Amino acid sequence: MTALQGHRRPAVWAIFAITLTALLAGLAIPAAQADPDPGSNKLVLVLDSSGSMKEPAGDGQTKIVAARTALTKVVTKLPAEAEVGLRVYGATVFKRTQPGACTDTQLTVPIGTNNRPQLQAAIATYKPFGETPIGYALQQAAKDLGPSGQRTIVLVSDGEATCAPDPCVVAQQIAKQGIDLKIDVVGFRVGGKARSQLQCVAREGRGDYYDADSTIDLEAGLDRLSTRAFRPFRISGEPVQGAAQQEGAPELAPGHYSDTFGGDQTAKYYLIKRSIKGSTLRAGVSFRRIPGDELVIQAEVKLKTLEGDECGWSYPRVFGSDQGLATGTASSWSDWQEACSDSDQMVLTVSPGKDYRELKGVPFELRIDEEPPVSSTANLPDEAGDPTWTSMPGTTPREIVPGSSFPDAPLLEPGSYKTTLMPGELQLYRVKADWGQRIQAQFTVPQLGAATSKALDGIRYLDTAVISPIGEDVYSVFAKKVPGGAGKRGVLTKDGTIQALTTKEIRYLNRNGANNQDTGTSMPGEYYLAVSLTRKDDDKAFTIPVTLTVGVQGEAGTGKPEYVDGATPVAGTSVTPSPTADPSDSGNENGNENENGNGTQAGGPVQGSDTNSGDSTPVALIAGLSGGGVVLLLVGLLAVLRLRKKPAIVQPAGWSSGPQHPGQVPPQYPNQGGHQPPNQPPYN
Repeated sequence: MTALQGHRRPAVWAIFAITLTALLAGLAIPAAQADPDPGSNKLVLVLDSSGSMKEPAGDGQTKIVAARTALTKVVTKLPAEAEVGLRVYGATVFKRTQPGACTDTQLTVPIGTNNRPQLQAAIATYKPFGETPIGYALQQAAKDLGPSGQRTIVLVSDGEATCAPDPCVVAQQIAKQGIDLKIDVVGFRVGGKARSQLQCVAREGRGDYYDADSTIDLEAGLDRLSTRAFRPFRISGEPVQGAAQQEGAPELAPGHYSDTFGGDQTAKYYLIKRSIKGSTLRAGVSFRRIPGDELVIQAEVKLKTLEGDECGWSYPRVFGSDQGLATGTASSWSDWQEACSDSDQMVLTVSPGKDYRELKGVPFELRIDEEPPVSSTANLPDEAGDPTWTSMPGTTPREIVPGSSFPDAPLLEPGSYKTTLMPGELQLYRVKADWGQRIQAQFTVPQLGAATSKALDGIRYLDTAVISPIGEDVYSVFAKKVPGGAGKRGVLTKDGTIQALTTKEIRYLNRNGANNQDTGTSMPGEYYLAVSLTRKDDDKAFTIPVTLTVGVQGEAGTGKPEYVDGATPVAGTSVTPSPTADPSDSGNENGNENENGNGTQAGGPVQGSDTNSGDSTPVALIAGLSGGGVVLLLVGLLAVLRLRKKPAIVQPAGWSSGPQHPGQVPPQYPNQGGHQPPNQPPYN
């Protein structure tokens, strides 16, 4: 496929088909746990049937013919269980001067499952006719979807509204119905006022906008473009309502919960009762990110004693872009503050902070873990050092459907997987790791074709992360021989890129480390891999092919501590994971051992550990982007190591001298704090 290919379908309908396929495939993916709102996922398509659809589409056909072709192909592939409806506007009244022209919209196929024949029949009779009452059609579409559940409107238009009400104002009103309702928009050959209006609809409707024109041919890629792009972000866990003060706060056991931010800066309070004296309590908060470019959100999660002694806190860290999430964690572990480990109850607070206006009504997840004290640390391995990348043997990549939030992230065995990634999309995967193991993940984007390269429009950034079971950012900053160079952000050009990450080995004594890469790898469990591609305001809808290769290095169970009285760590319904599966069960066709003979499993046709050959990413550009962060990190680590055993927190030069919580770092600095030293490295 080339940029100068002669025979093309109009890009708007190919884009629409891709978007629709992504939405419906996402709707069919079951969540790992039930959503707080049991309402089902629903989608209504709002299609332009105005007279302008008679115009040429750029390939010798009219827009309406191209639309029927693309829609018919997509509907054929829809999962039967997806709840979908079809609404058109401008389909029955010819002139604006005629009665009903500005309320001319019909739900031609009611929202439901197993209605593919009805959708196909409606598409076959879909004809261009009248005006463009976008605002009124959106109002009716919101009613079609009902008041609850994950709800999505997909609007396709080739022009601006010709009738009141203003669709941008309508989108604002619809957005007030809840964060689980959004509006995505595709604009075809629109410019000026029409483009601005449609962009406003997407922005105010908390959705995404894509431009399209007939120069981009995406129809040929429909077979390989599946799932994701606009799957809704999911919140899961048992619903609970935090109190406005410590007195009367609900008491929570280790588990998985959900709540919602209030409308002001008031924190929500929860009580956590210890089941065994001296245990370590960990709490994680996650929610969909708010708009903006900030890496740290000014909400706050904090653990303290009933008497008010602060044990741990953090600002939530942002992962991904438009469809991303934010996580914050707090731990009761302190190597000098006895009250944090001896208190029978702990107080957990979650506050929206200065971001309360943007976070009003936003749901969040709470994950609470409890780890018993160990009998002895004498025979446990020391804190893990910086790892060295281990070359991973190859397997044939398998197709994988990624998750868009924690509940629907698929659990991966070591091996290679292939998928596609869209601008602004966040993908999540789970990988289980035990004591004595570490995770390696390599994301490879090959050289791009001519059409995709043009849509890429210069360079983009491929952002990656490894997130601990409780929500900490845990990639090893100083890992050695990592393909593509150490760092979480890679530069993507038309020549492709390689971006790889690894964690430190999971050890109990990592809890005494100075940074998230240490403390976040002090417990086994299911870790999360995240990847996203930056987008631009005027993006066309396109995808890039990605191969993900996952390896779990090390012997499972090495350094496993003995807990007092044979107790077991608890995280809701989960416990310490069993040893890693045998290679024959992992999808690793080779079952190879690594060079140390320890039975490590891996996979994927990837580069060796000590070379970047074939990686055409501009090395100088990467160095320029990441070098400053590494220098800052070195300075910060040296300062932390000198202060680690001191209870007083000394502020570095340049920090604000204004009032702060004990141990609190300024917002522009790393986002983790507490009586233990700040444990989050600068981001590169």
